[in-house]
Amino acid sequence: MYEDMIFERIETELRLQSQERDRTPEDLDEKWNYLVIKEPKRFINKDLTVKKNILRNFRKLTIFIPDEPTYNPSLLNVKNIISGRRRGIKKLLKECLFIIKDNGYEHLLEKYPCSPVGNPYYFKFNKYKITYRWAKHIYSLGLWEKVLKEKIGEDFVHLDIGSSYGIFSYLIKHEYPECTSILIDFPEQLMLAYYFLGMSFPDIKIAGYRELKNIETIDRRFIKQYDFVLVPWFLYNKISRGSVDIITNFASFGEMKKSWFEYYTKNEPFLSTKYFFTENRFQSAPTYNTCLLYTSDAADELDGVDLGGRRI
Repeated sequence: MYEDMIFERIETELRLQSQERDRTPEDLDEKWNYLVIKEPKRFINKDLTVKKNILRNFRKLTIFIPDEPTYNPSLLNVKNIISGRRRGIKKLLKECLFIIKDNGYEHLLEKYPCSPVGNPYYFKFNKYKITYRWAKHIYSLGLWEKVLKEKIGEDFVHLDIGSSYGIFSYLIKHEYPECTSILIDFPEQLMLAYYFLGMSFPDIKIAGYRELKNIETIDRRFIKQYDFVLVPWFLYNKISRGSVDIITNFASFGEMKKSWFEYYTKNEPFLSTKYFFTENRFQSAPTYNTCLLYTSDAADELDGVDLGGRRI
């Protein structure tokens, strides 16, 4: 069974990465430090096998990252009626749908309804299936189409920093089948990505730690052999100069301490890319104890950065 092959590959990745001495990140924001310790235990056993039924439902269980709705919206119960939560989330998602339609991105939601992989809860409005996180990435894809489509072509290399389980890479691959996406995140997050992308695209080629651990550099020639390249954060420096055409970051730069922000932005993949496409909060507190993206020194650091002849 194809799914069993994915489970076996994920377990192989986990065993191989357990031998990596420096894979435990330091100096994380308090919330992410908590998540990195807690969340892997929800779907990975102590013997580095996976809890298969949990992995099948990882989006429903909101492992690592939140989404809305977090319950079956077709069920009415006293708690939801009294609290108003169901009405509030439904209103939020209706507003998301309005923004998508108002900006002319409705066709993308029609082409790419919310994926069932990971078994998420979702609201259904007429012909649309939607979660909050799915709506955000549909909107991001719409912006990409509006601003970048004519500039970047079809056969590009895309790198997503803080990719999580890969919704945006999923959408980009559907829209641009010739592209390759590199996903950067914590190793356990990439295991969710391996499941999500593997189950979504049965015929694609995915490179993981098994392919990366013994090569000196991750260059463009290597990257273009695959559809997706899953790079744990501690191998980011292996990506060689000029290998990436565009870098994306959605929200996570605003959740990082300055040391991590600089780790990503002051190394070759970022410094040599042609385009940088980002959506971040100016203020991440109180959820995160970081204020990087709205401090004047951070703004000064990014102001005028040369990205392949284009400036931020």
